[in-house]
Amino acid sequence: MGGMGGMGGRNEGRSGLPKFATAKELERFNAADALLNETRKLKLTDTQVDQLTSLRAALFEQNARLLVRYDSVRRDFKVPKALDGTPSGASAQPPSREEMMALSDQMKVMMDVADELVARRAAQVITCLALLDDSQKGRAADVLKDQGGELRKQVPERPRRK
Repeated sequence: MGGMGGMGGRNEGRSGLPKFATAKELERFNAADALLNETRKLKLTDTQVDQLTSLRAALFEQNARLLVRYDSVRRDFKVPKALDGTPSGASAQPPSREEMMALSDQMKVMMDVADELVARRAAQVITCLALLDDSQKGRAADVLKDQGGELRKQVPERPRRK
């Protein structure tokens, strides 16, 4: 695996390494939940609220195993002192090759899971919009687009190969 250079951009920590959102933070990007939060503005019917409520629960369940996996790796993710961007880290011993490999493996797992969540979201959005009337879809699409943008801010970019 190549170096970690080229990671600049969104959701980056002090060290230049990506800052990973918590599983709880990622869990809140449920498309059905976003629409339910806009029930009045979207003028959702009782039937639509019931359908979206059921879908919200199904989406939480669908993503649960993935988020548990992500969270277990994230909890163990520790940036070596020499790379943490703090003054005391500047004088710390450089991480060993093994530490760097472990860090790289953890980052890969978390990025793979985050990519899967983003990919699943596209299907979630289609399913949610299918439950709405044409008069509601424009506003709903805007709500979901905004939420999708927020999700992308929480998910670090993959390193670009040099």
